[in-house]
Amino acid sequence: MKSILKIIKATFLGGILFLVPLVVLLIVLEKGYGIVQKTTLPLVSNLPKISVLGLAIQELIGILIIILICFVAGLLARTAAAEKLVQKLEDGILSFVPGYSFMKSMNENILGLESKDDLKVILVPTDAGLQFAFLIEQVSDEKFTVFIPDAPNPWSGSVVFVDKKDITEIDITQKQALACIRKLGYGSKELLKNKL
Repeated sequence: MKSILKIIKATFLGGILFLVPLVVLLIVLEKGYGIVQKTTLPLVSNLPKISVLGLAIQELIGILIIILICFVAGLLARTAAAEKLVQKLEDGILSFVPGYSFMKSMNENILGLESKDDLKVILVPTDAGLQFAFLIEQVSDEKFTVFIPDAPNPWSGSVVFVDKKDITEIDITQKQALACIRKLGYGSKELLKNKL
């Protein structure tokens, strides 16, 4: 019974963590669209009142401006200055948000973005047997901090300190491990073939 409640809780929390960024994105887009519509009103007031696919000219221009702003922001985000700014924000502020680095890395993997911060996937012993874990950092010569994610929701889990001798290194990517965890271990036979 406890395991069913744990799965329900993990799934519910995973759903919330999935929906919160989407809701924030929708709110930002809605506010941005409102601002853009107000600024385009003087521009389109002289144009004929035509609608395309049920959208008025003002709405189409607003949507195009938002797309253009997003594209320009994407170009700016690739500059060295923007990367430095983001790195300063992450080091100075966001690093204090619990789980930020892990969630950022997981989201990059889910979206298929290349990340230089991929966490090393390892196996660690637990009471139930070996479990996937992510190597966070080395604490001392013989101790490591690792994060053991829960299944099917890898957003929650446990931070444990493991002896070096108990770590089994495996050659799989963070993305592969997360996919296997979300599928409750399905596909692990092929994933771990000749690795254990």
